[in-house]
Amino acid sequence: MPKLTIIYGTGSGNTGRMAKAIEEGAKSARVEVTINKVDTANPADIENADAIAIGSATYIKAAMPSVIRYVKAMADQPLKGKVGAAFGSYGWSGEAANEISKLLEDYGMDVINPNLRIKRQPSSEGIEECINLGKQIAEKINK
Repeated sequence: MPKLTIIYGTGSGNTGRMAKAIEEGAKSARVEVTINKVDTANPADIENADAIAIGSATYIKAAMPSVIRYVKAMADQPLKGKVGAAFGSYGWSGEAANEISKLLEDYGMDVINPNLRIKRQPSSEGIEECINLGKQIAEKINK
């Protein structure tokens, strides 16, 4: 069964809600999903994943420092050709997902664009966008 790993950092819980909805969408399309907050994740979590989704709230016009440390630690993993996705919530500017996406692209990953960015708490429409991202990831790795 194809595998998706979701790693995320969240400040007020909004990016966590997005991660859970992405998980729901991927599972509905028969993908095995591992989901972890960045604080409890380690680089080994992505070793056997076919796809990796990284989420972060925007913190002072950037991704959360803990998320960036994790993504940079992924550099020594064999990521080329794996599916990647970036997502996150924001209050004002929303740069986190773009910053993460750029790093994943630099690792040679097949990154889904545009990145999923939702202002503040996801509405029901925002949750649906997250579920759809999970399904889109599943479609790419189920082929």
